[in-house]
Amino acid sequence: MTNKLSKFKCQLFFVFTLLIVLLPIKLSFAADSEVCPIDDPLQCTETTTVSNNDSAHTPDCEKVVYFFYGSECPHCSEEEKMLDDLVAKHPEIIVRRFEVWHSKENQDFFKSFAESKGFEPQAVPTTVIGHQVFKGYASYELSGVEIEKSIYDLFDIEASVSEKSINVPFYGKIEIAKVSLPVITLVLGLLDGFNPCAMWALVALITILIATGDKKKIRLVGSIFLISSWLIYYIFMAVYLNAFVLLSAVSIIRMLIGMVAIFAGGWYLKEFFTYQPGVCKVTNSKQQASLVKRMKRVAEGNSFWLIVLGVIALAFSVNLVEMMCSIGLPAVYAQILAVNNISSSMRYLYLAVYNTLYMLDDIVVFIIAAVTMNYVNLNHKYDRAMKLIGGVLIIALGLILIFKPGLLSF
Repeated sequence: MTNKLSKFKCQLFFVFTLLIVLLPIKLSFAADSEVCPIDDPLQCTETTTVSNNDSAHTPDCEKVVYFFYGSECPHCSEEEKMLDDLVAKHPEIIVRRFEVWHSKENQDFFKSFAESKGFEPQAVPTTVIGHQVFKGYASYELSGVEIEKSIYDLFDIEASVSEKSINVPFYGKIEIAKVSLPVITLVLGLLDGFNPCAMWALVALITILIATGDKKKIRLVGSIFLISSWLIYYIFMAVYLNAFVLLSAVSIIRMLIGMVAIFAGGWYLKEFFTYQPGVCKVTNSKQQASLVKRMKRVAEGNSFWLIVLGVIALAFSVNLVEMMCSIGLPAVYAQILAVNNISSSMRYLYLAVYNTLYMLDDIVVFIIAAVTMNYVNLNHKYDRAMKLIGGVLIIALGLILIFKPGLLSF
């Protein structure tokens, strides 16, 4: 039964990864048509990009919203309805509208205006609010909330954009708007770290190294293993992140990630009720024996560079197993980063923080082993509780991604 479960999870991981890798390649041929181009009404998609997202409005900003649109553009129409509703609620909001598909004069103005503001006039809808430039419109949840926030900020309107709350089972109502991205990063990163597959591999490696009695080798091999694991896991997650940023407005992808999250959360809850301390159910005894054999070869090596290469190869194999063991959390977190309108550098910074939190328990175990020549397995104490908390949280996040993705835009 365990072997069948392992095989099924490997197949799921392979299909999911293949989808993530191939879809961006397919869509990259249409990279210049992520929204409706100003000169070709037939090429329209739903992606929204934001320029100068980190710039706060200043007192010298012109209190006017510039809206450039095409009369037959479906996304322009959706945004226009939202702007009409805002103006109806707050008459002080001034919106200047320019139809650029059928007016050469407006198109020329768009180009000169864009040049003066420092952006390329590539597509509609384009909305200029103070320092910020919004290109495209996917939906109110994914685009409208951020545009609305920016307008309220420019016109100094103190009104909540929308109530962002959800009822979480066994807990009650949570105001999502009050939960910041750093908190989500902290919680999901730590949850991902309590992974029996991850800890099993590290403990096995430390046990083999301690048996050699060579403290210097323990520190060398352990450090290389942890650094390599951090970098490899970071690369895996960066692939997810880049794919989800590209596909963030494709609703079927978002729903797919939500379904994967619900499946993963259900598996976490099942593991809570059928808990076996320290058991990794993704690998079987033959695979574990193979990894242990490779660990022994690394521990017995004398050449520095052969040890380094062996540890890196070992870290890659272990992290591949870990991704299969916790596919739900990395995918959900990458999707949350993708739907938030933050700069690319901030996304990668959050990813680095998530990875460090994910590695935190491994780092603690390694430091203890390097200093005391003994190991402590932290997972046995907390792993079961993490399964329950993680299962409930991942299912809740999966449901949000499917039904109310705007709640995850902070």
